Amino acid sequence: MTVYTDLPAQHDHTPSYTAHLGQPTGALVPIRLRTTLPVTQVSVKLVRVGEIETHPAEEVPAPANETRPGRWFEFLLPVHSAAVRYSWLLELPDDHLNLTMSGLHHVRRPFRDWFQYLSGYQAPEWAWESVFYQIFPDRFRNGDPSVSVQTGEYQYNGRDVFQVPWTTAPDWNGDIHGHYGGDLSGITEQLPYLTELGINALWLTPIFESPSNHRYDITDYRRIDPHLGGQAAFDRLIGAAAQQGVRVVLDGVFNHVGNENALFKAALASEDAPERSMFTWRSDHPLPYHAFFDVPTLPKIDYASLEARNEFWDGEEGVVRHWLRQGIAGWRLDVAHMMGVNGTDDDNLDLHRALKTAAREERADAYVFGERFFDPERALQGGGEDGAMNYHGFGLPVMQWLSGQSYTLRPSRLNGGEVVELLWDAYHALPPQMALNMFNLLDSHDVPRALYRLGQDRVRLRAAVTLLMGYPGVPCLYYGTEIGLSQTEPAAMPFCRAPMPWPDQGGTPDQWDDRLRQDVQRLIRLRRETPALQRGSLRFLLAEDDAIGYVRELDGVRVAVLASRDSRETPTTLTLPDGDWRDALSGEPVGSGTVQLRLAGGRVLIQS
Repeated sequence: MTVYTDLPAQHDHTPSYTAHLGQPTGALVPIRLRTTLPVTQVSVKLVRVGEIETHPAEEVPAPANETRPGRWFEFLLPVHSAAVRYSWLLELPDDHLNLTMSGLHHVRRPFRDWFQYLSGYQAPEWAWESVFYQIFPDRFRNGDPSVSVQTGEYQYNGRDVFQVPWTTAPDWNGDIHGHYGGDLSGITEQLPYLTELGINALWLTPIFESPSNHRYDITDYRRIDPHLGGQAAFDRLIGAAAQQGVRVVLDGVFNHVGNENALFKAALASEDAPERSMFTWRSDHPLPYHAFFDVPTLPKIDYASLEARNEFWDGEEGVVRHWLRQGIAGWRLDVAHMMGVNGTDDDNLDLHRALKTAAREERADAYVFGERFFDPERALQGGGEDGAMNYHGFGLPVMQWLSGQSYTLRPSRLNGGEVVELLWDAYHALPPQMALNMFNLLDSHDVPRALYRLGQDRVRLRAAVTLLMGYPGVPCLYYGTEIGLSQTEPAAMPFCRAPMPWPDQGGTPDQWDDRLRQDVQRLIRLRRETPALQRGSLRFLLAEDDAIGYVRELDGVRVAVLASRDSRETPTTLTLPDGDWRDALSGEPVGSGTVQLRLAGGRVLIQS
């Protein structure tokens, strides 16, 4: 693919080029282009009522304090619909060029490549300034042994639950019945550790009453699981987190319930029960109701039912509203792509729009993002989810390139050119606010641990974290990644859910890589202190088989993020954009133009 940073014509979503994001329909928004080409005229093409209109842009003085070379052109973009597609047309003495998100071209590009202006959408911009930390509560820390599940305390799906010693590695036998005893008090206890690391937002996997250790089979959505400490522990966590500047996002399991949920029990008990409509029934299958992947313990909710919609978000006491009123900052939507009506995913986007509306009515800056393993482009147009877990557009390709294997551990020869092409395609397919809302991650409770996939190579893990902390979107670390927590077996669940090896709870020094933690801490601090990394534009700088790099830019500040999958100290030759550059962490000058840099473990450069 073509790698470009200093194109002779530039336009993006940042204030230098787009005056305001999210203006309402009917507004006129100043958009600008800077070019060093010998243009005779600059115009804007926009799509209205299915046709392309062409309007001349006006040459204007460069913005105050602007030092970059070139002439500036401005056009008042009419925001005539919810999403406006536009491109720039540059007339030259003997040629003409089209500028779109995908670069400069001699021919008109598909509309998908054109710039997008999303009207009337207000992003939860606090998320752009956040670094999240995902916690699987049962495995993070036991802060109150008195509430832990006891062996034989109850049966689930015909089998006794049991307590697992904290230092025991997960195995198939434990799967969903073995409880380690992590709880909300343990999270509250370690908030100082997390804030010292630089974390200012948490995503907790489900914490509502459930019989399993993962709690995606919820029994009662309005009751915090007593084995996590109940409501009192939740209130303490939310209060302490707020005092320390940490927001908390909960996991919304709204596609299915647990089979011990009172709503499902009532529906199962009587065909006349009002709860019956909340599930989809069938006579042509051994299982008489639709369920998540036909797992009997996970009956699927049918949102053709008004009762279901009222229960979860439309009603004044709906689950979404209830917990936002109690201080959470948003929702992560489990299997967001599967929610629907009549046992299908029909009406999926309409449902997400309604859910998001309810969330924003309770909290104007609520952050709602969905679990979507695949291409989320269709779902992210401003009305529904704010973003998606960015497996498709970041985590899966980056980790596949670094590790040489897919998340299912299949061998892969993905090279740097291919991964950059995929990243760029996913990024420019979204409106700019959506791209900045994307929830970026390297691993999670559903895929193998990053360090395990990287063959326990901590140098490559540092490279992965470097790319994560610099990329557009909201970065999230899975608990323990910062100290080198790995796994013992070649699969995802349950092995990727090992307990955090706290030294005072049985962890050993070899399980706690403090140097790695310090490196991660420095990268998090850089992310949080650098606005260009939070909301800047994206352009790719480097795409070789074993090395990739990109540049973020905001208000004239440029930051280059570079990484190699070669853990050796082999230098990489690359050309930096004009200007003097230094290492953002060490302060070491690196020059400009064509340079040779060691990129093992990742490098971040800033234009000084």
